[in-house]
Amino acid sequence: MFENQEVEFKKIWKDDWLEWICGFANTTGGIMYIGADDNGNIIGLGNLAQDLFDKLPGKIKDSLGIITEIELKSNNNLEYITIKIDKYPVPISYHGKFYLRMGRSNHEATPSEYDRLVLERFGKTWDTMPIPNVTIDDLDKGSIKRFKELAVENKRLTPEFVNVDDKTLLEKLSLYENGYLTTSAVLLFHQDPDKYISGAYTRIAFFGKSDADIKYQDEIYGSLITQAEKIVELVYFKYLKALIYFKGMQRIDEYIIPQHAFREIIYNALQHKDYNSHIPIQIKVYDDYINIWNYGEIPKEIENKVYSAHPSMPRNEKISQAFFRAGFVESWGTGTQRIEEYCKDYGVPVPEIVNEFNGVSVKCKPSENYLKVLHGHSEPVNEPVNELANLSKDERNIISLIIENNKITQDEITQKLDLSKSTIKRNVIKLKEKGIIERIGADKNGYWKVLK
Repeated sequence: MFENQEVEFKKIWKDDWLEWICGFANTTGGIMYIGADDNGNIIGLGNLAQDLFDKLPGKIKDSLGIITEIELKSNNNLEYITIKIDKYPVPISYHGKFYLRMGRSNHEATPSEYDRLVLERFGKTWDTMPIPNVTIDDLDKGSIKRFKELAVENKRLTPEFVNVDDKTLLEKLSLYENGYLTTSAVLLFHQDPDKYISGAYTRIAFFGKSDADIKYQDEIYGSLITQAEKIVELVYFKYLKALIYFKGMQRIDEYIIPQHAFREIIYNALQHKDYNSHIPIQIKVYDDYINIWNYGEIPKEIENKVYSAHPSMPRNEKISQAFFRAGFVESWGTGTQRIEEYCKDYGVPVPEIVNEFNGVSVKCKPSENYLKVLHGHSEPVNEPVNELANLSKDERNIISLIIENNKITQDEITQKLDLSKSTIKRNVIKLKEKGIIERIGADKNGYWKVLK
């Protein structure tokens, strides 16, 4: 027998083990063996066995307020004790602190973990909690419209299902209950969910030779439906360099990671992030790799099997359901397998996915050919290029705003960048002349299109 989520071995008794019993009670329950080594071999408790057996029930009850099943057993004349702990229907604390069992380890619950623990005990999840003082009229009509379009295009919902008023649609999606919008509804469809759920945005930065050397950066706000599309568009347009070569007459742009795989990574980060942490998703771009990090670890059950077949284990079920219906993801836990497939077909290493800093870190590396060209160890057909490498800071900032909102006006750009109207007008003309942007339609009702 080996230690696991529900089994723990201890050679001797220490009162510190009460924290571990607390952790079992707050998670799955389990059994603790006292008088066994780390491999489960019985080594016995000697003359202490009977006295410890007599004292443990009262010690556990007085310290934790729970009843456990304690037995004194013998194996080859070696006496040991087993403590069977049930999962309790209410959170259990020890000296005012709450502990959780995770795999073979035990730790004090973070504030967000405690909140989830309390909600779970009452049959609720964080993403279904109501948010007062936010109405359906406060939601972004464009995000709801885009969701409807995607759901029908991807054949996840029928036109009849989505062609209803917003209240009815939200009720069908279980995002509006008892007169209140849920946290998921606000995250998915509010133009500024960060106003109500701090940290509900994404930070992107390009780094030079060290993490202190930030070349430029952006923050992507908006509904999760909006962020899901804008993040990928901005990263590939502004942050990544492409190795350009030709197969016959066909131009091939090779990036650090294929766009399909990167999109899948972003969708996973958005739907599985622990939004109760108040920490934004962070994307760090370097010349030779990308790192995507979001708060909220991979479940221990699949931590070492992320690229193997595994059940879907959504952290935010309602967000995951909406992403599935929008066609962003599947609902069978196959996202990482698709990432692996995309990368192998593209000829780049499969991203490294690990639990790090209480979250999930995904490191994406390019092909060997890309690295050789980047570092000058082979003759390139074309050097890796970034479409924005030769643009000014003001030009890059204008493009970032257009990607965030393609209906933005020059007056609004002037206000956001705190530049003169003439400066904005001059830079917009340059971008048009370079064939990077164009204006579609009239100034009042038209929109911007990014061409490169």
